[in-house]
Amino acid sequence: MPDFAYVAVGPDGQRVEGRAMAQSEAALAQQLRRQDQFLVQAGTAEDETIDLAQVRVFERVTRRDVIFFTSQMATIVSTGINMVDGLRDLEVQIVKVPVKKVIADLRRGIESGKSLSSSMEAHPEAFDELYVSIIRAGEATGKLDRAFEDLAQQLEWQDQLASRVREAATYPALILVMITILISVLVFFTIPRFTQIYERVNVNLQMPLPTRIVQSVALFVVGNWLVILVAVVVAFLLYRLRVQEPDGWIWRDGWILRIPVIGDIARKLALSRFSHFFGTLHESGLDVAPSLTLIEKVIGNAAIARRFRGAVARVLAGESLSRALLIVGEFSPLVIQMVALGEKTGQMSKALEQVRHYYDREVDKSVNRAITLFGPIAIILLAGVFVLIAVAFYLPLFNLARGVNVTGR
Repeated sequence: MPDFAYVAVGPDGQRVEGRAMAQSEAALAQQLRRQDQFLVQAGTAEDETIDLAQVRVFERVTRRDVIFFTSQMATIVSTGINMVDGLRDLEVQIVKVPVKKVIADLRRGIESGKSLSSSMEAHPEAFDELYVSIIRAGEATGKLDRAFEDLAQQLEWQDQLASRVREAATYPALILVMITILISVLVFFTIPRFTQIYERVNVNLQMPLPTRIVQSVALFVVGNWLVILVAVVVAFLLYRLRVQEPDGWIWRDGWILRIPVIGDIARKLALSRFSHFFGTLHESGLDVAPSLTLIEKVIGNAAIARRFRGAVARVLAGESLSRALLIVGEFSPLVIQMVALGEKTGQMSKALEQVRHYYDREVDKSVNRAITLFGPIAIILLAGVFVLIAVAFYLPLFNLARGVNVTGR
């Protein structure tokens, strides 16, 4: 029989800690109830023992862990399995220690009489405010299975979207790193040595213009690298201070929206998040105004989120959703027409699904366009650096060779 260490609440509301033998946590709860105590938390020595082979440094709950948990919960709820039993089975199935602890705490919370959403609030590292709100709405409307299914789809979409964005950024970033390494080697090592060699061979040798430009830049960087480093650090600190101001994120995200190509992707990503999460919240039974308030916090761009605050105020004042979104100024006329049609026909879920598909296609187009555009630009930039360095190095050699030929004659 397991030996439980437990925390309970007595009839006077005082916290009581102790140890007791019981067949299970449910049996322990009944045993304490006969003593006018209510079980809050319990754990066995086995629960407290962690296999060192399973411990990972800096291990944490990832999006993939939450996706797996959400999909499993969708199956548990839709098939009618008792939630406590389902969570206990999941707890046994999971190997990752942080995830196992979260699931165990959810199970204990439900056994003590708390709702699933309330238990999830204690774990913001795994379940953000939007996730908890969707689960709470699902519990209130009796659509918990649908809430978990929609959340699983949204999280999968987020994961795929993050992969697409990383794919778009990886190649240009790799090229940029290569260029930086190449220029650093040339500036700090190769160019100064070549300059010394040319001066030793012929002090009066007139360097070609490309060589003089490269030499000047290299000598400036070598001679002032500490000043340049301090300037970069100061600029970064000023940026951090500006971002930490009350309107700092709005200022930063506003500038991001103005950057060609990147701004277009950032805008469509934010609107795509809106369409996905708003559709899920609507399906879960949450009202429009609270949904918009939640989405403002997770939309991913503070400049666009600020405009949503005006939309929330208009909806609370009784204005239609389509009119409120029109005032935001970021949605295309086609999307506004979709939402307006959904309001007129009473098929808002279908309209929001169409909006979601629309922005999914737009994001794919923008990411593909960025990959198509940045790839050739990065290659041209790398080739330009190579050509400039080659010309700067070899033109003096030609001049030296010509001088030797003239002298030999």
